[in-house]
Amino acid sequence: MKKIAITQRLIANLSYNETREALDIQYSKLIRTAGFLPIILPYEIDFNDYFTEFKIDGILLTGGNDLNSVNENSLSKQRDVYEKGLIKFAIENSIPLFGICRGLQVIAEYFGSNFRKVAGHVAVYHNLNINKNSRYSKDLIELGEVNSFHNFAIDTLGKDLIPSATSPDGTIKAVEHKKYRIFGQMWHSERETPFKENEVSLIQKIFNENYH
Repeated sequence: MKKIAITQRLIANLSYNETREALDIQYSKLIRTAGFLPIILPYEIDFNDYFTEFKIDGILLTGGNDLNSVNENSLSKQRDVYEKGLIKFAIENSIPLFGICRGLQVIAEYFGSNFRKVAGHVAVYHNLNINKNSRYSKDLIELGEVNSFHNFAIDTLGKDLIPSATSPDGTIKAVEHKKYRIFGQMWHSERETPFKENEVSLIQKIFNENYH
């Protein structure tokens, strides 16, 4: 069974003077539903240890926490550094990498994108306009409406990425790298009850497909 490493959000609990790692339990359930085994990554342990000890087959960068560049915060900065290290590792080791919401944003920033604040993208559903040049175009067309829970969107997309899908107002909702095994989506598949079969199928393709 393929193993997928999953990042967590960071939360400051001031009443206990603690920094806590947190993960919606639906993420692990989603990855397991797709046929993979979730491996949760802690921030204070070098992620290289996990890739050395286990055969990690893919990486999921999850939602939660703004990027430090749009909302300056020490925990966001810590998470940015950690996840950008994972992106570099994924590229160097040809490991497929998938981002959800903030996960897409950190991917986009890694490759030189910047962001703007947007309205009308929280707790709503959007149809998708699909880029016919996306390697996932056939899978994305099958999705129909997707949910949306974000206040920031890509303004200028880095030159190494292509927009895989946009909302009707032109907001980028999915990106992929032109060369590497990297895809990000702004919608939260883990928040659907039950999970949408077509969204699970897309995740399966991302982690199972062969690149040439």
